[in-house]
Amino acid sequence: MPTAKTQTIHVAAGQIVATPGDVAGNLRQIEALSKQAAKAGARLILFAEGAITGYLLTPEVLAVAPSAEDPVAQKLLAWAKRYEIAIAAGTIERGKRALHMSAFIALPEGRLIVQRKHNLTPKELQAGLVPGPEKRKIFSVDGVKFGVCICADSGIPGIYNKMVAWGAQVYLGPTAGGGGRKFMKHAADLEDPKKLKSYLRDMEKVCFLGRAIEKCVRHHLAMICCNLSGDDGVDNYHPGHSSIIDSGGKTVGLIPGEYVVEYLRPQMIHGEIVVRKGRIVEGG
Repeated sequence: MPTAKTQTIHVAAGQIVATPGDVAGNLRQIEALSKQAAKAGARLILFAEGAITGYLLTPEVLAVAPSAEDPVAQKLLAWAKRYEIAIAAGTIERGKRALHMSAFIALPEGRLIVQRKHNLTPKELQAGLVPGPEKRKIFSVDGVKFGVCICADSGIPGIYNKMVAWGAQVYLGPTAGGGGRKFMKHAADLEDPKKLKSYLRDMEKVCFLGRAIEKCVRHHLAMICCNLSGDDGVDNYHPGHSSIIDSGGKTVGLIPGEYVVEYLRPQMIHGEIVVRKGRIVEGG
């Protein structure tokens, strides 16, 4: 039987500790981890949904949302060129006519791609955000084709089949998953047996990659996912949880989610993934 054609590419996920509205501070972390990833040999680094602006839908945060023509995008393009690495980072985006939940993808050759979220949550719609198109913008880095599905876009019916049909070899999943601030723990809380038990129960939920591995194997898609981390100070605590899985289901890198806020820090995972042409699996 003929063997599937494969190739490899070095990729990374950068998990920052985002502060809502602090675009300058969030960008400093993005640049530092992009530089670190490039030095390690990565050709693309993914950051979480809302990494640039933080994920908080208050008027103050919405007011600092950048457009694709703003200095924020120009900084990403400059870093992509300087460090020779593609940078994909989530942001609330101020479009020409509306606000969107988007990802800015800066390519080393100077091109900026904007992928807008299609499956908006009720809170996002209530805040005035407008959905983007369902179809993904597929782009290439070193001949490998990537596509971005922002958080709830993973729920688009048949999205993994569609990604393969659109030509993607690597699924990029920036998310801002989290829960109420009641889930946030402090280091001192672990001395309390009841709170320790709660902490361990929550940690079990963020360490298992079974469903993601299954998707990669069934569809021959590699996957990079990066979740936001940090306390938004109002509604949610984001525990992080980022991973890199190749098209054969091998876990290349993992940052487990963390519910102790003092333990969060900017960190990066990277590694070489095997990619190959995907196949469509019905019902996937």
